[in-house]
Amino acid sequence: MPLLSSLSLAPLVVASVITAEATLPACQDGQPCTMAVYSERTQQWQFVNKTRATEAYTPFSTYKIPNTLILLDTDTIKPGQGYQIDHTKYPAKSWWFDAWRKESITPEDAFKYSALPLYQTWTNLLSKPLMQRYLNDFNYGNRDISGPHDKFWLNSSIKLSAVEQVEFLRRLQSRAFKLKPTTYEALNKIFLQEQTTDTKLFAKTGTGPVAKGKYLGWYVGMVENAQGRHYFAFNIDAKTFKEMVATRVEIAKATLHEMNIL
Repeated sequence: MPLLSSLSLAPLVVASVITAEATLPACQDGQPCTMAVYSERTQQWQFVNKTRATEAYTPFSTYKIPNTLILLDTDTIKPGQGYQIDHTKYPAKSWWFDAWRKESITPEDAFKYSALPLYQTWTNLLSKPLMQRYLNDFNYGNRDISGPHDKFWLNSSIKLSAVEQVEFLRRLQSRAFKLKPTTYEALNKIFLQEQTTDTKLFAKTGTGPVAKGKYLGWYVGMVENAQGRHYFAFNIDAKTFKEMVATRVEIAKATLHEMNIL
């Protein structure tokens, strides 16, 4: 089965994709990875490598979840509308993905395909005090946005743990933030990545270099099924970007399968 990543994921896919047996093994204790899961109905946590689940890391593109909330709530972006990357500040690079090269990109596609230069273009329209107010309300990680304005989430100042990712998602779904109702509704539609007759998977990937020869990858989100709602945050180390993109989602899903979530 072809691997899924944020660069190839269709918004809604058939049941066999969510439930198919993975070809890669799940994250195991002692390996450079972690999974934190909180099941709402049972009010219980499950962990793989619990100590790592409490260690703070740069969020990379998983920051697009709170970032999208801020952009929607301030009416900086609107669902379904097309937007352009500021090519004077972010000229196209040879490694850019095709989805980033379109003349017009919707917020839905920007989220799904992790269109970093477009999110940077949008973020430049927001002041730091404004973003700080929102992130304080979200209690998002260490809330430190002192790094560069358009990339403080890229191995810079802001950091959070897998447990904090889960806690943020729990507060988001309980509508604990000072956001407009339409903001919650719009984000929920953008966040949904896969759906079957009995399961919904909301998810976001994130990946980038943290040191020479070391990449960090995230897969965070929520599963809704007959057993209720399950919030999860997975992260893992890899030596290259190519290796990370080829394995992070499948290993995360295999881990969720072992934990009886998927």
